[in-house]
Amino acid sequence: MRNTLSPRDLARAIGVSESSLKRWADDGVIRATRTAGGHRRIARQEAIRFVRETNARVVRPQILGFLEAGPDGQAPTGSLFEALRQGRPDDVLRRVHGWFLAGRPLAWIFDGPVAGAMERIGKLWKHGPEGILREHQATDLCVQAIAELRLALQPPAADAPTAVGAAPIEDPYLLPGLMAAAVVQEAGMRPVNLGPETPLIVLETAADEQHAALAWLSVSTARGAEAAKAALPRTVEALSRLGTHLVVGGRFAGRLDSIRSPHVTLAASMAELAAFAKGLVAAR
Repeated sequence: MRNTLSPRDLARAIGVSESSLKRWADDGVIRATRTAGGHRRIARQEAIRFVRETNARVVRPQILGFLEAGPDGQAPTGSLFEALRQGRPDDVLRRVHGWFLAGRPLAWIFDGPVAGAMERIGKLWKHGPEGILREHQATDLCVQAIAELRLALQPPAADAPTAVGAAPIEDPYLLPGLMAAAVVQEAGMRPVNLGPETPLIVLETAADEQHAALAWLSVSTARGAEAAKAALPRTVEALSRLGTHLVVGGRFAGRLDSIRSPHVTLAASMAELAAFAKGLVAAR
């Protein structure tokens, strides 16, 4: 998959004239660099950003290296699962980015095809060392796709509210936090992802230092839920004093439902996190 496109390539992909693309590049509407020979080149992530923000219609997705999303907009979890199972990084990128180019919110992509495919991967290789290896490989492919998607998102405004997040001690999963960071960025917030295996006091400190309006906690293991449960009352109290709302999500978030506070929300999906983040941005 190519990392850069010429104005002619992008013009053909979205059905406009090459002269229009060059004019938009010269006007700064789309960011382009110049080669040593003076030719314009557009980064693939910049092309994705431009298409999303301008609602441009992609008439030749194959030029961009992506697949059609389908006339009904359905996300074929099975096709993503096969790409992950067979370790085909280009196919993973084509499918995930194709849905993104078709206008699907990141929460829709993550809650639907990504979650479904990873669940199937986990079930298929639940037992034995090979299964663990395969699951790690699939996670790595998803991480790569999400990293590229974030590069294509609109950068947060200078005065955008901050969201900090982490997974607790005894929770080694990287993917949920990366998805959460991407979702809150798409909602207009500035994400600070502390990653897995993070003591909750570190989350409190980061929320204080960053003046965070939102904190998220991804709980994907039973042991992580137990570790978080012991420390969470103090964390909720500290975040409440800061005026920071905590959203707790993940497979085992339900084990923390005994924590009652108007400053805590248990979210069952990335879509709920996205909606909450959008509400905070709108309120500001």
